[in-house]
Amino acid sequence: MPSILFKNANIATMNARREIIRGDLLVHDDRIAAIGKLDEHTLRNAQVDRIIDASDWVILPGFVQTHVHLCQTLFRNQAEDMELLDWLQKRIWPFEAAHDENSMRVSARLGIAELLAGGTTTILDMGSVHHYDAVFDELEKFGMRAIGGKCMMDSGDNFPTGLRETTKDSLRMSRDLMERWHGAANGRLRYAYAPRFALSCSEKLLREVAEISAAKGCMMHTHSSENIGETQLVMQRTGKRNVEFLSSLGISGQRACLAHCIQIDEKEIAMMSHEETRVAHCPGSNLKLASGIAPVVKMRKAGVVIGLGADGAACNNNLDMLNEMRLAALLQKISAGVGALSAQAVVEMATIDGARCLGWNDEIGSIEVGKKADVVAINLSDLHLLPSSDIYTQIVYASRASDVVMTMVDGKILFEKKEVKSIDVDALRHETQEEFVMLAKRAGV
Repeated sequence: MPSILFKNANIATMNARREIIRGDLLVHDDRIAAIGKLDEHTLRNAQVDRIIDASDWVILPGFVQTHVHLCQTLFRNQAEDMELLDWLQKRIWPFEAAHDENSMRVSARLGIAELLAGGTTTILDMGSVHHYDAVFDELEKFGMRAIGGKCMMDSGDNFPTGLRETTKDSLRMSRDLMERWHGAANGRLRYAYAPRFALSCSEKLLREVAEISAAKGCMMHTHSSENIGETQLVMQRTGKRNVEFLSSLGISGQRACLAHCIQIDEKEIAMMSHEETRVAHCPGSNLKLASGIAPVVKMRKAGVVIGLGADGAACNNNLDMLNEMRLAALLQKISAGVGALSAQAVVEMATIDGARCLGWNDEIGSIEVGKKADVVAINLSDLHLLPSSDIYTQIVYASRASDVVMTMVDGKILFEKKEVKSIDVDALRHETQEEFVMLAKRAGV
């Protein structure tokens, strides 16, 4: 079993004491084996296969993105200047309905490459209605940690026939995917039931998802309260606001992660806190679609666990976690006060709190002996990061995705020296352009 030693790093552990340690990090097989100034005896016994000088680096837990759409990476730059419902109906749903297995595979591959290059090691992904085996297959091949599921859409109006499914078929396809993929890749992949949002799902579907989640212990992932128009439609149809409606059907609690939660009131915040429902905050997408600013500080003060996500490349145009961290910090200065959300709190959202959202914080989200070796290294020596100061401040406000020098999952280096392992960039570039042309033709967009 291989061992890798990182020497003389700044290690932002994100452990319970939020320790920042100047020292060494020893990875053995897929686990963190030791942290700190290691003595000669420890190093001799470790039988280190590779030593990496990390003197200019900060090493953090790998970033955990709690809301991503790998199926939409191929739609990047194709859906501009629209609010949510128009954006879905005029661009995204026609594209998703036009996906075949090959275009889905290339879309996932393109997203995974970008995520790994930017230090993201774990994602919660919502797919489209079809071809989710291709997404899981790419995640397995390239080594990313993920929870994901096919999108579920059995009700509603204004979406293409190719995305419409019966309740029975939606549940059957989801069950089949869960049986194939939940716990795959030595536990690195897990399944989540993923009803798209209240406007595209029947009450019967949502109730059954909640029952299956309770019986099987798997996650539920959906959108909620993203846009004023969406929230108003849910109120008209159900007589309830989004969070209350979802909760009434069982879509709540520690196994539920709701994306966005922008248009929410105090009652809903109290409900999420009491039920321990998780939230994925996506500031870049919320700005791009003019959806609003989520009340992150209010939710955190109420005890709601919040992670960060880039959402999809079609409503953000990048999957850069460092950009999301910067936006998250800046937006709360406007909405909640200049010091309301510290840089450290934002790093928590990107790491340990993201892991808590996914129910994976016993294994990932912090650098501690015995935990999985999922880490990211950022070079702090470039001019735009100097002079050195508080590490959290440097990461949140000054770092860029291009400063990531290494990404590791399960003790395997997946990105290093500006290259994602096992991905032929020239081939991917060609496949992306070729598949997009055919996809757009099929979509009629």
